[in-house]
Amino acid sequence: MPGNHKTPTIPLAIIGDGIAGYAMALAFARNGHDVRLVSSGSRVVPGGVQMAPNTWAALADLDVRGDLEAAATPLMMMRLLSLDTGMTLVSLPLNDRPERHFYASMRRATLIDTLAKAALATGRVEIATGEVQEITQSTGHAEAILTDGNTIRAEWLIGADGATGISRRYVEAGGAPDPQHKRIAFRMVLEKAAMPGLTGRATTVWLGDGGHIVHYPLDQDQINLVVMTTPSSRAEDKAAAMLRQQDRLAPAAEGLKTAFAQPLLDRPLLDTWQRGRVILAGDAAHPMPPHLAQGAGQSLIDAAVLSARLNEQAPGDDLQPVFSAWSAQRIRHLREITLDARRAGDLFSLKGPLARIRNIGLHGIGHAVLGRQLDKLWSH
Repeated sequence: MPGNHKTPTIPLAIIGDGIAGYAMALAFARNGHDVRLVSSGSRVVPGGVQMAPNTWAALADLDVRGDLEAAATPLMMMRLLSLDTGMTLVSLPLNDRPERHFYASMRRATLIDTLAKAALATGRVEIATGEVQEITQSTGHAEAILTDGNTIRAEWLIGADGATGISRRYVEAGGAPDPQHKRIAFRMVLEKAAMPGLTGRATTVWLGDGGHIVHYPLDQDQINLVVMTTPSSRAEDKAAAMLRQQDRLAPAAEGLKTAFAQPLLDRPLLDTWQRGRVILAGDAAHPMPPHLAQGAGQSLIDAAVLSARLNEQAPGDDLQPVFSAWSAQRIRHLREITLDARRAGDLFSLKGPLARIRNIGLHGIGHAVLGRQLDKLWSH
């Protein structure tokens, strides 16, 4: 029960067992802090993640890059194609300059498992299994009340349970508007043998009329493929029609029946990630559309930046100045990235004549514009 003084107070607790949760646990543990991480055993989004050079820099700072490179598939090219004609609009090498290397893909589950293994290996991370149903706080501590009746009381509570998790709802204090449901993503993992037209080590975006398709290799045997379109009762039919526009993509249409359908929600940008002793991180703090492939990466950068801030502290120092400086730095940095990701999604979902004008423009100047944008993005 809240206020039960028999419940011991621990220094730090983290809600969330995804990329952000384990990365933050690793950052704390590597800097001498004991952490209890609340794992709900929630379903991991299937498929893969793309990891740009700034992501790999963060993984190096967290001292897990070497372990993950062995499980990654290097990608040599980024391509934008017209869905209706098959014409290449932009072709951007990813290994021709130091600032564009290393770019790779990997399974999301592999990334989470590696972070979890590294965090547990520190001996400072304890896992508590359960689902948080309520967050409360009093002077000097916050409490996560689990559905089984147990309570975790901590001096600081880190909410890394995603854009729809209880932590974000608590920090927003019920003041957020209903999120916009602008697009839906159908996520699939396909065997390469069933998709003979999709070969090579490239991340590819097919730009259609009102939607787009992304695919890239996960390993030598499988492909990650995502179809994004507007949500409606016929969204799956629209996604299938998009795939059937190209013979190389058409075999994937049958996979839509068992695809993971994920609504892409636009959440408001927050001016603060903290309410008392509850602090947000990862998607809970800055949910980002996937159109720049930066969602997972920015969660890892959260942890790397925090680790650097913690490293400047003496043991036993108050963490409030660290959280204040860290969140201020990250909020400034992420605002423009999030807005750019939303703009990219709007560009990719243009319809009718505007879609045709988009393709003409990309074919003419897209290589230079995209190259400059990504080089700037990946330099941080």
